[in-house]
Amino acid sequence: MTTALAVDLGSASGRVIAGTILDGRLEVEEIHRFKHQATRDDSGSLIWDVDTMWEQTLEGLKKAVARFPDAVCVSVDTWGVDFVPLDAKGERCGAARAYRDERTTRTLKAFRSRIDDRSFFEMSGNQPATINTANQLFAFTIEDPELAERTESVLFLPDYFAWKLTGVKGWSRSIASTSGLCVPGASRFNDDMFARLGIPRSWFGELNDDLSIVGPCTVPGLEGLSVVRGGAHDSACAVHGLPIDEGVRAYFLSCGSWSVLGALEDHALISDAAYELGVTNESRTDGGVRPLFNITGMWILQEIQRQWEREGTPTDTDELVAQARECAPCTAFFDPDDPRFAEPGEMREKIDSALDEQGAPHPSSMPEYVRLIIESFARRYARAIDELSEVTGTRPEQLNLVGGGARNRLLCDLTASISGVTVIRGPIEASTLGSLIAQLETLGHLDPAQRSAFIAKTAKTHVHAPSKP
Repeated sequence: MTTALAVDLGSASGRVIAGTILDGRLEVEEIHRFKHQATRDDSGSLIWDVDTMWEQTLEGLKKAVARFPDAVCVSVDTWGVDFVPLDAKGERCGAARAYRDERTTRTLKAFRSRIDDRSFFEMSGNQPATINTANQLFAFTIEDPELAERTESVLFLPDYFAWKLTGVKGWSRSIASTSGLCVPGASRFNDDMFARLGIPRSWFGELNDDLSIVGPCTVPGLEGLSVVRGGAHDSACAVHGLPIDEGVRAYFLSCGSWSVLGALEDHALISDAAYELGVTNESRTDGGVRPLFNITGMWILQEIQRQWEREGTPTDTDELVAQARECAPCTAFFDPDDPRFAEPGEMREKIDSALDEQGAPHPSSMPEYVRLIIESFARRYARAIDELSEVTGTRPEQLNLVGGGARNRLLCDLTASISGVTVIRGPIEASTLGSLIAQLETLGHLDPAQRSAFIAKTAKTHVHAPSKP
């Protein structure tokens, strides 16, 4: 048996997962889970508790090795853009700031005086945003000059934990592609970006490809593990864990409270249409590019359920969706992108107001509201596929849908029918599966050409072919 371990660190929780090859498939088991969150320090800055994240990661890995003494490798993935600055002794220079810390808003005007929004997109392939690493490091140099002066190197979060495990510093391409510090497609760092923003280029080395080995783990008790770059960015891992056959044109939709639609390309998309659509170009674990953009997710359904529960009516999502399937198809819809739906509270009244503007009747029951919400989402997703197809120049043959929305079969059915594109639902836990598979490919335990078939044997997926709603 061969076992790989995945450390998956989200912005609210972390997990250690084991995956063992058995009978041509991967047997996946969660070993350890913990919660964490960004908090305010004494100065009011929003920071990550990276010490707790590290301690819990070690606890989970030691549990995993005790459970699977044959484990051969581990990889760490996190969300994008955040980082840890280190001094010459390897000590942190201040706290690890969270991407929503307000310092980037305070320094945005000065940032734009160096690089305007359109130039930033053309130079990096990323959409301008205050959360970008480029914005954060610019703010770091402006607001914390003493800490910046002490800084010798800057590591993205997953690379920081890989360094803690091995003593080897590196800069993984997939996570660096979220930073705004690379050229479009993230084949290398963009030296001109550093120069224009006044960020020391010496803080970063050269990019390291994913699907490579960082080094042997040096933590006592974990020396049997090789630390692998199995996709440092969680979204890159998720795409690597999708069942897409060779030669098939596919888009992917990560559907949760908010959603991301993307394509698989060889090169970054840098055009007027891409910029206007909000496309940002991030890299894939296998070396390609993921042009993607944000669209509305299942927040509206979640919020109306919270409203019903506040009003004293318990809700069960699966039961409501099953009842919604029996409702008649809707004749009027609302636009989930309408700004009113981005704010919490009184979601039923907001939907009613949107229908009133069309002279359309209100739903008469909870299942009818759910049907309306799901149909409106499906139409938005279909429109998003059309929009991305205009930018890429090619429509997809299939849409791989992952995340919480993959549990909603009605959403998948309607998205397939309205878009005319076959929807492959699942795997729901694509990010950890992608990390595990990438590690096994890197070490030669799995043939990359067999990835799709291996995923199909491992994970639950379902095909939703287009038909009349």
